[in-house]
Amino acid sequence: MRSTFKVLFYTKNQSVKNGKAPVMGRITINGTQAGFSCKKEVSLTLWDAKANRAKGKSEEARTLNQELDNIRAQITKHYQYICDHDSFVTAKKVYNRYVGFGEDYHT
Repeated sequence: MRSTFKVLFYTKNQSVKNGKAPVMGRITINGTQAGFSCKKEVSLTLWDAKANRAKGKSEEARTLNQELDNIRAQITKHYQYICDHDSFVTAKKVYNRYVGFGEDYHT
């Protein structure tokens, strides 16, 4: 079965401190959503809402974009794993696996 999968990043403009807003993320799979904080902040002048990332070539923009790409890659990896091992995928399952909830640890 084919499913829709998207990872979106956005700023939470209501919580601006010192000109910086927290960067939030949202996983959407087949209409189910799971939101999370990326634990990153960005200057509102650097944020490009259409591209869902920082604009420009400054060190701050490049570092943030690289960190967002890493988060997206990890979430995509967990999505693929769940697709391969489970018959039903939800955004909450992917999020829980990303943050480490309910994971089997082998020693």
